[in-house]
Amino acid sequence: MKVIKVFGYITAFLVLAVSLFFAYATLADYQPDEKEELFRSERCDTLNIGDTISILSWNIGYAGLDKNMDFFYDGGTKVRPKEEDSKNNINQIANFLEKNDSVNFIFLQEIDKRAKRSYYYDQVGEVEKRLPSHASFFAMNYNVKYVPLPLHNPMGSVVSGIHTLADKTPCLAERGAFPFNFEWPRKVFLLDRCFLAIYYPLSNGKNLVLINTHNSAFDDNGAIRKAELNLFRNFLVAEYEKGNYVITGGDFNQCPLNLNTDFGEEPFDFDDYVAIPDTLLPSDWNYVFDNSVPSNRRVVEPYQYGKTKITLIDFFITSPNVEVNYIKCIDLKFENSDHNPIIGSFSLKRDDLPEAQKVEEENIEK
Repeated sequence: MKVIKVFGYITAFLVLAVSLFFAYATLADYQPDEKEELFRSERCDTLNIGDTISILSWNIGYAGLDKNMDFFYDGGTKVRPKEEDSKNNINQIANFLEKNDSVNFIFLQEIDKRAKRSYYYDQVGEVEKRLPSHASFFAMNYNVKYVPLPLHNPMGSVVSGIHTLADKTPCLAERGAFPFNFEWPRKVFLLDRCFLAIYYPLSNGKNLVLINTHNSAFDDNGAIRKAELNLFRNFLVAEYEKGNYVITGGDFNQCPLNLNTDFGEEPFDFDDYVAIPDTLLPSDWNYVFDNSVPSNRRVVEPYQYGKTKITLIDFFITSPNVEVNYIKCIDLKFENSDHNPIIGSFSLKRDDLPEAQKVEEENIEK
């Protein structure tokens, strides 16, 4: 009888402890507004029609998913590498960005401000330190006091997000929230996905809108991805209909239209293959990607060339008034992240100038 009573007390204690934990997690749940202004300035840089701009986009995988890592959410077992490996990864990533500091804009995804998985190292601060001439904008998409999974080695606290750096000062930087419809209690411990838009006035009175995005990777029935894309489509098209120039880039966690899945000796990941619907945007919009190099590898196991499955989910989308000069995926062989960086060059088409300015420029050229 005493044993049964003790067992009952223990069970009651555990139920109470779990209930209190979920109550705390729910009360502490990060609930961002649909739109959040991160920065506004009247002293911003105006860009000219015909200007060429370059953008580098890279999901750095919190500097924790290097070539030797697997990840528990993807079928592996690990959460983070050794501390010295984590520090080496962010150092190498920052070195790469520093060497490419001539790029006008840098879109980073999955970068930590303070998280157990990256040993509470401020990765955003490290990148800012390496690129002092670039303005910095951070939008949080992961703010959880304690992630209890995996049970054998919980991820713990996470403050992470997407990070845009720019060598010119925008007039506005804004966080836009994606819909999030996982059921409770799961949603309390997962990301609150978002995109980060920065705006620049143009010489023709319109705006250049640059958007850094990190879309959902895990979706039980496709509803979350669909909701995100619907919101994103409406946002992009609305900006273009205002006469603005739109470039968005990042980790879409979906493949672009017209992707060739033949990557030679590297096996394509058809298991998790999801493509953006061909009806998402009007046909004159462009999906911009380098089909010669995979941008992402599965982290179910450490990376092995020719064995580990790869895919391409990092790319740009441009409005019809943006000309694509080139796109390159840099093959870093997933040394310090499970993604390779992409770099694109774009021009703002001159044929979208106001008629009066067109005539003026034609006279000058004659």
